[in-house]
Amino acid sequence: MRLLKRTALAGLVFCALAGCGGASTSSTQDTIAPDAQCEAVADASCQGADLEGANFSGKDLSGIDFRRAHLVGANFSKANLTQANFYGADVSGANFVDAILVRATFDGAKLTGADVQNTRITGASFKKADLVGAQFGGAFATDANFSGATGNDELTGAFLCKTTKPNGEVAGGSC
Repeated sequence: MRLLKRTALAGLVFCALAGCGGASTSSTQDTIAPDAQCEAVADASCQGADLEGANFSGKDLSGIDFRRAHLVGANFSKANLTQANFYGADVSGANFVDAILVRATFDGAKLTGADVQNTRITGASFKKADLVGAQFGGAFATDANFSGATGNDELTGAFLCKTTKPNGEVAGGSC
């Protein structure tokens, strides 16, 4: 069993996930099954949450706040992550295959070994993200910003349209 760590401030739950251990209005530690199918509330805040291995496949997580969350090995395949915030989060080894990353933020996030293949990346930001071993084959990035990202300078396998690569060069200017 993995632990789900949640924090609360002034009685507000910051990470309300059904199927991952019930709601609470105070600081708690709950256990979740490794393959728990988590339901997140749209626009929920899961800042700093430990959700290693959580399964969000196919879920609508629009606007969710995963800043500085621990999401190693999480499954976001086919999830709608429009305007999701992963600033400083650890999503190493996470599965984002076929996910929608429209205006999502991954600035300073760790995507080591993440699978981002066949993903739609529109207006998203990956500034100073760690992309070592991340796979972008078949991903389509439009108006995205990877400035200062490390580990995958060419975004190998991705189709780039008006996208700023890690070295600051804009690729696919006439697409």
